[in-house]
Amino acid sequence: MNLSPEILMKALDASDLAHTISSLKGDMPLIHANRAFMELTGYRRDEVIGRNCRFLQGPLTEPGAVARIRRGIAARETFQVNLLNYRKDGATFVNHLYMAPVFDAAGEATAYIGIQSNVTRLRQRLQLEHEREKLATLGRLTAGFSHEIKNALQPIRLMTEVLEDWESLGPENIRRSLATLRTNLDIALQLTTDVLGIARNAPHQPGAIPFEPAPVSALIEETAEFIAGIIPDAIRLRINPNFGDDRADDAALLGIAPRHFRQVVGNLVANAVDAMDGRGDLDIDWGRAVVGPHEAETLGLAPGDYLRIDVRDTGRGMDEDRLGELFETFFTTKPRDQGNGLGLAVSLSIAREAGGTITASSRLGLGSVFSIHLPIIQTS
Repeated sequence: MNLSPEILMKALDASDLAHTISSLKGDMPLIHANRAFMELTGYRRDEVIGRNCRFLQGPLTEPGAVARIRRGIAARETFQVNLLNYRKDGATFVNHLYMAPVFDAAGEATAYIGIQSNVTRLRQRLQLEHEREKLATLGRLTAGFSHEIKNALQPIRLMTEVLEDWESLGPENIRRSLATLRTNLDIALQLTTDVLGIARNAPHQPGAIPFEPAPVSALIEETAEFIAGIIPDAIRLRINPNFGDDRADDAALLGIAPRHFRQVVGNLVANAVDAMDGRGDLDIDWGRAVVGPHEAETLGLAPGDYLRIDVRDTGRGMDEDRLGELFETFFTTKPRDQGNGLGLAVSLSIAREAGGTITASSRLGLGSVFSIHLPIIQTS
């Protein structure tokens, strides 16, 4: 028995779930919206038919979720995503959106059906659970910080005791002792800075860290040596520099201190090594990238020249849900005793303060790619 279109439309309208149908012609106007959709959004049917559903978006709607919708529609995929939408009265709600293409007899996609659910309370409950977990993690972080700071202070104390007898030491031993002191003081200071930055939980803006321009070529060379020294033997490392081939590259600077640059890249490399359980392929590509207006809007950057660094591993990978939480403070895929979830959050903070950003893509079971963009300062 074939159901008539009229019966199907009546069935959709009687559903307690919000349903919409959008044509794939033009700007994807709505051609059907049921009663539950009107109740969910506060609009009348005549106010929504003929409009693209983006009228439900607002200032706080997540760009990543919008980009996921665009990708799914362009690929004619069935997909689902959570995003913040706005009712007609301005109230916000978290919309769990399920979308699937509708095909004609010739196999051509002609429309998309959307099913919307208000999951605001569910997200609030999950956020509350997340806050509780963060408090528990903060306790573990405090214990970990105490352990790490003790590890840094013990050599300092030892070296001060050694230097008390400086008259019996030769110049070389004094130099080594002072170098050990300086290294461990830097470690202690960096630990304190990282933890305080996380505790402040403040938004980061470009220019918030001291402006310390450094030559790009020198940063790449030094960091490549640093990376090669920390990679386990079972990992096949390939560093592919595509920078320094012309005079413009010779004059290029980055507005980031070498120690911060090494920290950002080092954190991503360490993360990749952990994801591969110490065995696999690690590729690091760096080169100049021109970011145009469209890509700049997607990345949240200003258009211009950037140093782009791609860190690609063959590790476990992750699904889209975990990928969306990756840079959140305290988020980690590691066991509780092996990670505190600070490395990626701190790295993104540093990159943003330098006017750049970090993005990630991943496929479960196939590996991940982390991409760093840092603005290039061109000198004459």
